[in-house]
Amino acid sequence: MKRTGLIKKLTRTIIILAVTALTLTGAVPSFAAAERQDEPPKLDASSAILMDAESETVIYEKNAHEKRDPASITKILNCLVVLDTLDLDEKVTIDYEPEKEGSVMHLQKGETLYVRDLVYAMMVWSANDAAEALGRLAGGTTENFCSMMNSKAEEYGAWDTHYTNPNGLNPPGRVNNVTTAYDIALISARAMDNPEFVEIVSTPKYTIPATNKSEKRKGKSSNRCLWDTKTKFEDNGAKRPLKYEGCKGVKTGYSSTAGDCFAGYAKKGRTGLVAVVLNASHEEPKFKDTIRLWDFGFANYKTYRAAKAGEVLGKQKVKGGTLREVDLGTERNLSAAVPRDYEAAENVEISLELDEKKVQAPVKKGDVLGSAVLIDEKGKELARRDLIALESAGEGGPLSRIGVADEDVPVFIIVVLTLAALGTVLLVLRKRK
Repeated sequence: MKRTGLIKKLTRTIIILAVTALTLTGAVPSFAAAERQDEPPKLDASSAILMDAESETVIYEKNAHEKRDPASITKILNCLVVLDTLDLDEKVTIDYEPEKEGSVMHLQKGETLYVRDLVYAMMVWSANDAAEALGRLAGGTTENFCSMMNSKAEEYGAWDTHYTNPNGLNPPGRVNNVTTAYDIALISARAMDNPEFVEIVSTPKYTIPATNKSEKRKGKSSNRCLWDTKTKFEDNGAKRPLKYEGCKGVKTGYSSTAGDCFAGYAKKGRTGLVAVVLNASHEEPKFKDTIRLWDFGFANYKTYRAAKAGEVLGKQKVKGGTLREVDLGTERNLSAAVPRDYEAAENVEISLELDEKKVQAPVKKGDVLGSAVLIDEKGKELARRDLIALESAGEGGPLSRIGVADEDVPVFIIVVLTLAALGTVLLVLRKRK
């Protein structure tokens, strides 16, 4: 018995020492012991934002709408357009002399490789020559590709974003691409809805096999929050690594006009946070700023999902259509960022605001017919999403003009025939009397 007790004590001591060692080396998750933080962190960057990715709720901002140069963060939009346009498994040949400035993969004229390798080189290594090649392949010309990028930005509501090249490079004394921390956060949040995009930007290192013009290439991600356990920084008297448990992307950037920039995404449980820092003083501070923003967000907030995308939230009456009403819902999850200790399920309700009581057919699936709003117990609006038709209702037949939708015509005919038959019977009975 004494021996058993001694073994238990030794085991307990070993466990305590092991946990302590892991904590000191930074091997435990960076948000493992998230305690509530009353104040947001002080940041090195000139502009910054912290956004709940699912709901797009802004948790913290610093000059978030100030227009700035994003440098290589430009490549997020590049990647999204490429994923919409090109087949990653397509083999392509470079038929021009590629870009040689800044971070490059040393692409060569006449080189044949897969689109996938160009995309990973662009997003993992931040290769400017790969970004240029993808722009030419997807858009035909750089100008056309930039128009595609700008259209995608507008689709996401990033109104202050305008790009004139696919990689973020600038000639001396000029800024080609302009955006804001807020716009980058919006774009990043939407990008992280794409599983293929997430797989690319969460890759810590990538290898391109040998090609007809090059030996095997390999390298680590420029996003050191994915892998760097050796570089430490001091935080509240403790040493922490740049690697952040839960980080899944997104993209770094640097230029003389942009400073050091980073759009980062991390997820804990259901809560995913996008942190953007622009014009930090150096590479390490941009990662420190991002980590401290994530810590603040995870310590104080959580994502409350009131309804899933495509879930039926209500009905919209239709006149002159094949259907008398269509189901309504949201294209994306209806969510909000709320304080961690807030009982949202008990206090938050969904309010539907319809543009019209009755709409004229035809109605197409995806048409915006109003808004779905999350409101707390005090009447405060927490989030808002477009309310869309989840099904289509075409123009109805002749009876729809008197309020009988096509779907109700069989019942209407049965009712009319029944009434006619009943009237005939009554008429016959009256004559017999």
